[in-house]
Amino acid sequence: MKISRTLTLGSLAIAMILGGSVAPSAHAADALQLYAALDYSTDVATAFTAKTGIPVNVTALSTGPLLAKITAEKNNPQWGAYWADGAEPCAAFDLDKQLLHYKPKGAHLNAIGQKLAPKSGAYQVPGFTEMVGVVYNSSKVRKPTSWDDLASADFKNQVGMNNPSVSGPTYPFIAGLMEQLGSEAAMKTYLLKLKDNGLRAFDKNSKTLAALNTGVINVGLVQSSAAITEVVNYKAKPVAGLTPAVTYLAKTTVLPSCLAIDGKASAFQQDAAKKFADFVMTSEAVKIMIKSNTGDSLFWPTLLGNNPAAATTTMPSFTSGLIQVVDPYKYAPLQGAVQDWFTKNIA
Repeated sequence: MKISRTLTLGSLAIAMILGGSVAPSAHAADALQLYAALDYSTDVATAFTAKTGIPVNVTALSTGPLLAKITAEKNNPQWGAYWADGAEPCAAFDLDKQLLHYKPKGAHLNAIGQKLAPKSGAYQVPGFTEMVGVVYNSSKVRKPTSWDDLASADFKNQVGMNNPSVSGPTYPFIAGLMEQLGSEAAMKTYLLKLKDNGLRAFDKNSKTLAALNTGVINVGLVQSSAAITEVVNYKAKPVAGLTPAVTYLAKTTVLPSCLAIDGKASAFQQDAAKKFADFVMTSEAVKIMIKSNTGDSLFWPTLLGNNPAAATTTMPSFTSGLIQVVDPYKYAPLQGAVQDWFTKNIA
């Protein structure tokens, strides 16, 4: 989410949906406090309120600032539910005994969902994207074929990526590099190799894509949904000198969308968050996420019987051999130190 905002979705939202005239809820304590970094969260929250009568306050930030806010509030948590891409933060919360374990009623996961959702119920996974989608300007550079290829002379001063300290989806990508290359040291060696080849680091997807659009770079390592959106936008409004295309390199890391409940929240917050989790893990909610028509809508659902938006068919399948799932509980404890290293040595 690019803009910081807090929205109250209560009886006013119900009135707007139903065509009535009702005064909005006045007390934040009477509303579910949802901390979210997904563009469709407000649409889902509005539908949830209309269905249940439970108001929702949505605090919408990019994942990095949102996690910083949660950390600052650790001794006095202000959230009831957290919803963002990337399982490592939720795994870190769980390891710190911060989460309420819960299994939504009636949620039936497909095979991929069963791989991504923790059996403990520490957090819910309604969908996933992939990290990274390699979006490149095919008018200026050839199609990259491997991670090592990105460090070759053909791509010198051509590649950009996000800073994991700001961009929540980027640390799972780095965790995926550690998994694939075998160690933290090997990951650092690789990123330093890219840096020596002219790698540029930007805050998040939008900044990296802006650099691609203006010719500062010709290859962007971004979230698959952002990469696909770049191509969709180009088809709708072509830009001279830019012909974006998307490819995936082995191994591409799965990036789950994760919803967690604060285990230290009030009884009201926890009860409301459980009901919200029940709603999120339904086909009704998934359809709202997909129809929200935002970049985040380009994801793969984990619920049985649900298909992604048509544009996401450009993403590789699990049967392609290009995909890997990493254990977030293995890499969550390393996140802070790795992000500090990245900021000092790459960004």
